[in-house]
Amino acid sequence: MNYERLRPDARLWDLTTMRALLAHAVGGRGAAGPVSGRAVQVGGSKGKGTTCAFLEALARGAGRSTGVYSSPHLVTLLERVRLDGHDVTVAALEPELRAVLATPGLERPPTFFEAMTAAAERVFARNGVDLAIYEVGLGGRHDATTAVPVEASVVTMIELEHTDVLGETEVAIAGEKAPVIRPGGVGFTGATGNALATIRAHAAAVDARLLVLGEDFAFSEPEFDGIDARFAVRLPGGVERSVVLPAASAFELPALTLALAVLHELMPAAEPPLTPAPRPVLPGRFEVVEEPDGEVLVLDGAHTERSVEAVVAECRRRWPGRRPAVLCSAAAGKRWRESLSGLVDFADSCLVTGLVGTPGEDPEVIANFFATRGLASETVADMESGLRALRQRPGPRLVIGSFYLVGQVRELVSANDRSR
Repeated sequence: MNYERLRPDARLWDLTTMRALLAHAVGGRGAAGPVSGRAVQVGGSKGKGTTCAFLEALARGAGRSTGVYSSPHLVTLLERVRLDGHDVTVAALEPELRAVLATPGLERPPTFFEAMTAAAERVFARNGVDLAIYEVGLGGRHDATTAVPVEASVVTMIELEHTDVLGETEVAIAGEKAPVIRPGGVGFTGATGNALATIRAHAAAVDARLLVLGEDFAFSEPEFDGIDARFAVRLPGGVERSVVLPAASAFELPALTLALAVLHELMPAAEPPLTPAPRPVLPGRFEVVEEPDGEVLVLDGAHTERSVEAVVAECRRRWPGRRPAVLCSAAAGKRWRESLSGLVDFADSCLVTGLVGTPGEDPEVIANFFATRGLASETVADMESGLRALRQRPGPRLVIGSFYLVGQVRELVSANDRSR
């Protein structure tokens, strides 16, 4: 079963099977305890993948070996497990998956996400990485990654998402995500307001140390030199660092600061280059592609209110006065009306398509939603025809609303580039 496409039965919402898988992992962090490296778990509503990518890039910049387990993938399953910045090979992943699926004495077969998490843990242990980074798939309390022992945990920020599973308020969602912070451990968060209060209460209840962005560590207002950002970071303990981030988006700065704070905690001797800081590749996260006609195509899987707002703000900063043509879609069950409303007063026009490979909202319903609010919109038969139509419109051009759509567009664009 795939947690990203189907909601698991309530009886699967526990860590028993995952802990059993880890206990049988030879050389892993289960029954035998921690390996020589360090591990961190990254949860939250948005910014998880970006924080993981910056943590990986900073650690590698400091000469440390890394393993990253993330989701979702855009094109290939191998993207979910990275070693030293490269997708894992089939030859490295397949035997670990086979070993996981052959684990004896389980009460039930592992889910897709449990099997992948356990296989990633085995890959990292076998390669002896200095830093293993695990991105939460959904929630936190019962997520498979929460069974993996870690030395630090991150809750990036909290907003309304997966409300059918996690709860209908930010406080409820924070209550589900806060348990990534382990008893007696250390946690980092960029949450604010009532969500932060909930995370504080959990940390206190499990006797964990909590470090808060804006209080225990912080970043200054950035100065942009073209698309490069210059700013300062104050780390826990008062250490200050000057940072230059090439090709920066303003919404990346909290993730970079969280990553720096975690690395400073776990590997205080590590000194990554910061002027400039390493620029991680972030597929589908404000990914700017130069178009053949000189325009730009922005690919971003944003599908929550704040993430769409962040994309809109960044587009306005980079291309002031220009209204983009948009291609969008929405996965079923998302709060798409709330999130895509951010496009109404921003986009020049909108093309709406359905999704392949996962249930999606009706494109006609989304297009009518835009039309009743004054945004010129129309449906297209599929992603390919949508991209063709988008490229006939003035830029900048934006693909947004679903990582499934962004992944398919990205694959098609890459294929077209290779054929030229």
